[in-house]
Amino acid sequence: MEHPSTQGGLSNVERAVVFAKGVVMGMSDSVPGVSGGTIALIAGIYERLIRAISAFDLTVLKLLRRRELVHAWHHVDGPFLLPLALGMFSGLLLSANTVLYALAYAPILVGSFFIGLVLAALFLLSGEFKLRYALYFLLGAGVVAALGWVQPSTDSVTGLGLFVAGAVAISAMLLPGLSGAFILILLGVYETMLTALVTFDFDKIIFFAAGCLVGLMAFSRLLTWLLGRFHGQSYSVIGGLLLGSLPAIWPWRVPEAAVSAEDAGATMRLVWPADYAASLGVEAHALAALLFVGLGLVVVLLLNRLFISMNSASALKASQKDR
Repeated sequence: MEHPSTQGGLSNVERAVVFAKGVVMGMSDSVPGVSGGTIALIAGIYERLIRAISAFDLTVLKLLRRRELVHAWHHVDGPFLLPLALGMFSGLLLSANTVLYALAYAPILVGSFFIGLVLAALFLLSGEFKLRYALYFLLGAGVVAALGWVQPSTDSVTGLGLFVAGAVAISAMLLPGLSGAFILILLGVYETMLTALVTFDFDKIIFFAAGCLVGLMAFSRLLTWLLGRFHGQSYSVIGGLLLGSLPAIWPWRVPEAAVSAEDAGATMRLVWPADYAASLGVEAHALAALLFVGLGLVVVLLLNRLFISMNSASALKASQKDR
């Protein structure tokens, strides 16, 4: 599944591609039920991303202290991380005005597209699954399913709360299938942080970003260790997380006592398109949704082939330089 590029400098085209992947990751991380880790997995950069983040260690501090800036930059895979981070930040800002708008006015089509993304990711990961790791697969699916039963927090948001939320949410964002935005909803800070990003409320952003930094440093090291020591088991859990995320992005849901499409019931239940139309008296858009599921599948498979060919070309170019 993974076809990482050779670590080192990137060409302008490669920087643009990494930036584009970051934009999609940032947009997906802002949507409840969708994981930026899923996009990283689809794009073939997941393990490289985890390794790059976990490379922020004592070695970097020593290199910086000796003013070996170039060595420090390459130690953390800076040529890869910088365009990716810029893309993710751009995607977060962009999604506040586009993806969330689409979710508000075309939730069925957007949800269907994301279902296609997840199904394609599961297909691409299928080669990693082994029958002997089935329990790990079920464990991953169970974790996401259990989170769906947790009720969102209603406590007032404090600086410490934002710090903790950032640490927990960024850890979730690193895992394919586990939505950081969904975690923020459960912690009761999703709207707070979305508003802070749009209005540039730096006090809230700084507390949240500090939590994200701590979470990244700690959890990325754990993931690197797990992927190195328990590769098959880790990918089985990731596959389960992806499968378990499908209910979170299922677009056909109705309030328990639905009266109209505008009914804002506290508890939502998942239904089939026909039941959705019958309960709310609106069009379920089943055919269009099916087309968007297919679109998500095709987009991912085509992008995966493109990424594989680009990574292969980069590896060939690097090998020719070494000769």
